[in-house]
Amino acid sequence: MNKLEQIGAQELLSMLSDEELMSVKDTVTKSMIPANTRSEAVDACLKCSQSAMQLLRRKKIRRDILMQYLARKSISVSAGTDKVRLVKQIIEYWNNGSSSISTSLSSPSDLSSINQLSHQFTEWFYTSWNNLTTFTPDHFFPDCQLTLVHENQRRISAAYYVCETLRSYITSQDLHFYPNIQSNKAEESKHGLVLIQVHGTIHQRGTCIGIFDQSFGLVRDPTHSNNYLIKFSFLNMQTQQAQQTALLSTNQPTPTYLIDILQNYDQTIQQQIDSTDYIIDEDDDDDDE
Repeated sequence: MNKLEQIGAQELLSMLSDEELMSVKDTVTKSMIPANTRSEAVDACLKCSQSAMQLLRRKKIRRDILMQYLARKSISVSAGTDKVRLVKQIIEYWNNGSSSISTSLSSPSDLSSINQLSHQFTEWFYTSWNNLTTFTPDHFFPDCQLTLVHENQRRISAAYYVCETLRSYITSQDLHFYPNIQSNKAEESKHGLVLIQVHGTIHQRGTCIGIFDQSFGLVRDPTHSNNYLIKFSFLNMQTQQAQQTALLSTNQPTPTYLIDILQNYDQTIQQQIDSTDYIIDEDDDDDDE
C-alpha cells in the first residue's frame, strides 16, 4: 500500500469495534503477530496486507462499514452497490480525491480558499490523531499551547507535551474523535494567522459517548517549507446530552476570545515591525586605496 492508502486504511479500520479489528488482524497476520492495543492491531494490518484491495475485501470489513465510510466523506453511492465496487471507490478516493491528507499542509498559494485549507487540515489532523502513526510534535510550533476548556482552562505548553497530552486520549482512554467537517468555520488575520473551529463526536470502543469542539491557530513556518504548523489549540469535550445543541450548532458566533487572539496577533506583528531598526549594509567603496 502507498502512503495515502495507509492513512485512509487507518481511518477506516478505526471504525471497527475492538472484536472486529482484532479479528481482521488475526486473519491478515494468520494470528502470528500479537497486539495489545488498537493502534498495534491497525499497524499489523497495514504491514501484513499486500494491497489496499486485499485488506478491504476481508470478511470482517463489512459492506455497511464501507458505505458508512463513503458517507462520512460525502461520496454518494447507490444502496445496491456491491462490496467490490465500494472497495474500488474507496481506493480511488484515497489515491485521487484524498490528496489533501498528508503529514504537512500546503501554503495558501496551493489552495483555492481558506475553507479548503480548513477542510484539508481537519481531515489530516483527526486521521493522524485517531491513529497516531504520523502524530508527532513536528506538527506543532515549539512554543505551542493547548488549553483544555473542559478541565477548567488547564493549559499545556511546548510541542512535546501538547502532543503527548492529545495522544493520551487515544492511548489511555481509547477515545476517537470524528469531526463534522461541513460545520467548520475558518478565518484568517491580515498577518496570516489562520483560525479553524471544528465540531464533532467522541467515540469509545465503537460507541458515541459525547461531543467536542476544538479551535486551532495555524501559522506558516518558513523552516518547514512554508507549511502550516499548529500555534495553539483550545479543546472542549462534553458528554452531557443536554449540551449538544448549543455546542454543535453551526450558527454559533465565533467566541470573543478567539476574535481577540486574531486581533492581538496582528497587533503584535505590527508592533514588532514598528520597533525594528532595519540596517542595510552598504557596499565597500571600491575607490578606497
